[in-house]
Amino acid sequence: MALKDFKFENLSRSTQLIVALALAAGLISLGYMLYLKDPIQRRNALQAEIRKLEVAVAQATAVESQITRFKQELVQLDLRLRELRRILPSHKETPNVLRSVQEMAAASNLRILKFNPQPVAPHDFYSDWPITLEVEGSYNSLGVFFERIGKFTRIINVDNILVKGLERSTDANRTLTSNCTATTFVFREEQPPAPAGN
Repeated sequence: MALKDFKFENLSRSTQLIVALALAAGLISLGYMLYLKDPIQRRNALQAEIRKLEVAVAQATAVESQITRFKQELVQLDLRLRELRRILPSHKETPNVLRSVQEMAAASNLRILKFNPQPVAPHDFYSDWPITLEVEGSYNSLGVFFERIGKFTRIINVDNILVKGLERSTDANRTLTSNCTATTFVFREEQPPAPAGN
C-alpha cells in the first residue's frame, strides 16, 4: 500500500484512537515546550523567591518588634553604667577626690595635715589608687570621718590606720593624729592594641 493511498478512515478503530492520542500528545508536548514551559519555570522561580522574601520579612518583623525592647534595655544599661562609673570612674579625678575628702574631713571636724596620692597599681580591669593621709582631731571625729568615707559614692577603702595621741593638747577637738591609707579604685578601659611592626 502506497503512502498516497493511505487514508486514516481505512485504519482500524483502535489504531485510529492510538494515532489520534499520539497526535494529541505530540501537540500538547509541542504546545507545552513552545508556550508553557518557560512561564511555568518562571512562576516556580518566582514562587521560590516569594517564599524566601516572606521568610526574610518574617525575620525582619520579629527583629523590629524587639527593637523597642532593646532600646529600653539599652537606656537602662546606660543608666546603670553611669551609676557604676560614679562608683568606679575611668580616671583618677584627683581634684574631685581631694575636695571630697577635705569636705568629709571638715564635716567630721578633722583637719588634713597630709594628702599624698601614690602611684596607681594596675590589676585586671581596675587599678588601685592609694592616697596616704594624716589627719588631726578627736577620736569621735575620726570615727565620723571613716563612716562618711564608707558611705561615699565612690569606693574608698581605708587601711593601715595608725592613731597617736597628742600630748599637752588643751583643745578637746584636737586630741590625736591619725595616719592611714585611703585606697580608691579606677576602672581600666580596654586599650586598643599597639600597631605592630614599627
